[in-house]
Amino acid sequence: MSKKTATVLRRTVTPYIGQTLIIFMFTIFVSWVAYTKQQWGLLWCAGLIWPLWASYILLFGLRYRIIWNDAGILMRASGGPERHIGFDEITEIRYEVAGATEFLAQSRPFRRIVILGRRSDPKTLIDISLCHFRTQDIKNLMNAIRERRPDMTIPTIPFNL
Repeated sequence: MSKKTATVLRRTVTPYIGQTLIIFMFTIFVSWVAYTKQQWGLLWCAGLIWPLWASYILLFGLRYRIIWNDAGILMRASGGPERHIGFDEITEIRYEVAGATEFLAQSRPFRRIVILGRRSDPKTLIDISLCHFRTQDIKNLMNAIRERRPDMTIPTIPFNL
């Protein structure tokens, strides 16, 4: 995919706010217990969790990217192969919400737009998270698909989640 004409969906911090708040509250609690019990060794728990959390975001969260250009759409995600679907190969676009097993496995975004490619390969799909990427960028991508493929039905997507 040519980098000159490629557009990258920009990220939001939304998917990381809840987990960061939980870790922050855990740090405050551990610090309070360490202070009241004079058990300063407990602070290692609080200190260790932050580098682990940062590593998780760097290794997994920031590798999830959606890139598109005049030819098609590319998804890069940690732990999986690059997936590319040309605009002429798109067979369906749909809005999905993860089921219970997907939610627990966290292998796919919870609320997502799924772009399906060739019917002969069921793994030819691109997941676009409605939480990870900016709403306007997703709308721009959907408009680009509509321009190139006026025959495609693009679902109504609830952007006010």
